[in-house]
Amino acid sequence: MAEREITQYQVYGIRWIQLIIYILATFSNALSGMTFSPIAAQTSNFFNITITQVNSLSIVFLFLYTVGTILSIWLSRKLSMYATMIIGGILNLGVFIRLLALIKPEYGYYSLLIGQIFPALAAPFFLNSTALFSARWFPPSQRDIATAICSMANPLGLAIGSLVPSLLVTDNPTSKEFFILLISEAGFTLLATLLLILIFRSGPPTPPSPSEEHHQSINLKEDLINLLTNCHYIVLLIGFSFGLALFNSITTLLYQLIAPSGYSSVDAGIFGAVVIVAGLVSAFVVGVVMDKTHAYRLILKILLIGACASAIFFIVILQPNKYYPLAVSIGLLGFFLLPLLPVSFECAVECTYPIRAEWSTGFLMCLGNILGGIFIFILGYLIKLEPEYKSGQIFTPSAIFMLCFFVISSGTLFAYKGPYRRLEAERKTVNLQSDNTTTLNI
Repeated sequence: MAEREITQYQVYGIRWIQLIIYILATFSNALSGMTFSPIAAQTSNFFNITITQVNSLSIVFLFLYTVGTILSIWLSRKLSMYATMIIGGILNLGVFIRLLALIKPEYGYYSLLIGQIFPALAAPFFLNSTALFSARWFPPSQRDIATAICSMANPLGLAIGSLVPSLLVTDNPTSKEFFILLISEAGFTLLATLLLILIFRSGPPTPPSPSEEHHQSINLKEDLINLLTNCHYIVLLIGFSFGLALFNSITTLLYQLIAPSGYSSVDAGIFGAVVIVAGLVSAFVVGVVMDKTHAYRLILKILLIGACASAIFFIVILQPNKYYPLAVSIGLLGFFLLPLLPVSFECAVECTYPIRAEWSTGFLMCLGNILGGIFIFILGYLIKLEPEYKSGQIFTPSAIFMLCFFVISSGTLFAYKGPYRRLEAERKTVNLQSDNTTTLNI
């Protein structure tokens, strides 16, 4: 009888170093996206621009996401993952251009905007590669937690980006305060880019799982048709996009949402940090549970129920002198909303396999960010309709808008029933090769 060949899938200790570098690069990109949102009033006064122009410095990240995605996918067809990430890192260095705005602040808006455009184009290079990076370096038993950790790098950057500016820039800002803020972010971005160039690698010498044994190529037209004709993916796309758009608009306009109730920009920075810290804890727990169970659909539904309840709590408690209950409600929002990111990524990869992960997840992020930019304009307008808090009024125009889209997003995602195609393919491959495929740690 012929002897069975046993395939040994190896994992390498350097994967954790690669994970840290990937996180730092993604984190540095997110920092620049939130620089001016928590200090909108100070930025408006110092640079002599309108609040709408201040908001545009964040919105540019959302509207350029599609352009960056097309560019990153086109490059990934021609170049290795390493080369593509380096290009993203170099685009990130555009944040140095923002320093030119301090030469003549009253004419500095366009320097700020151009300095935001380059990292905005770079964002998809990192965010769309989350699931691909995890699959490329980690075995199935660690893939979900790696995806969860990677996907939290961007929200963590947004949190720090919300907190630090309000601590460094006072109500009567000076050039020195803005210089310290901008040079600190630029210096950190430079460090992350250097680490990418010197240490980051496209993948390990050998694949960690059967699904990574043969890398899938990207065919833009064919893959797009397959995505748009996949009913499970369309359900996920609609629900996720509305949810991401709502989350982006709330985090970007958080200060403007709470200001009518008497809360400050410092409070907004702290609340933004609370959202992310709660989300990080939850995402880590959810990542571990996903690794153990792979019950993506069930986890998705549990998180959706919690997110809806938290949204209602937040809207009801948004009143003056409710600092700690409001902080709790915002923390709960982060706790249930942020883990939806890695769970949705894994659902997208599973229901569209063997389409490349950066394509299926990138399309989710594209539509979500485009809608996010639109939502910011709409929500900003609705907030201006009620510039001051009125006692006893809970359902303001902005509150009704947020609540409606929370329900639409959650209801759509709750109907998701996508298959686990990647997991099934891996099980079949393993069963064909050996009853006991082994994984080695080096």
